[in-house]
Amino acid sequence: MSDASHARVTLAQVAVGSAIAAFLVVFLIAPILTVIYVAFADGSGGFTLSHFASFFQITLMRESFANSLYVAGMTVLVTSLIGVPLAYFTVRFRFRGAAIIQTLGVLPLIMPAFVGASAMQLLFGRSGSLNLLLMEAFDFSLPLMEGLNGVIFVESLHYFPFILLNLSVALANIDTAMEEAAQNLGASGWRLFRRIVFPLALPGYVAGASLVFIKVFDDLGTQIGRAHV
Repeated sequence: MSDASHARVTLAQVAVGSAIAAFLVVFLIAPILTVIYVAFADGSGGFTLSHFASFFQITLMRESFANSLYVAGMTVLVTSLIGVPLAYFTVRFRFRGAAIIQTLGVLPLIMPAFVGASAMQLLFGRSGSLNLLLMEAFDFSLPLMEGLNGVIFVESLHYFPFILLNLSVALANIDTAMEEAAQNLGASGWRLFRRIVFPLALPGYVAGASLVFIKVFDDLGTQIGRAHV
């Protein structure tokens, strides 16, 4: 490649990089900094915490904030119970259907939260198909969609792929030499997973759990979907 061609490629890369950086600054960094500034600025541009004090003085706001934290935290727990075993068994073991499970695990992310909540309400709600069948056959129902537990149930089924996908990549990239060394020292089964495998894959799990917490905390579509069915 000639020096002129190399220079053209370099200038093109610089131009693309600059365009991407400018886009991120204008549409991501600047709005975030503006929100932070407005949150801590008073009318004259000075520093203040009065906005937060006013927020927590309102009972409804305090309860809403606490409920949001509770739902987000419990959803991370439930999605971990679903996503961690699925990721571990589909990545660490060879069996028919592993690829299908990984593929189907992405589908909940494609479905809009409003549609998913409405569908879950029709299936598992108080008058949903499942509870109608249970009442007819066994004279009892399952309160899966009642109150905050219903929100947690729907959010968990909708967002567990974040943990599944991130943890699957982390597990697949673990150096097998570390596991072989641990096995030579006598580690196996649950102890091997707890002391070696999961700590090595922890960054992937933390990334997935963080995405779940953030998405659930700011999700309004699920509550609207449950309320309109």
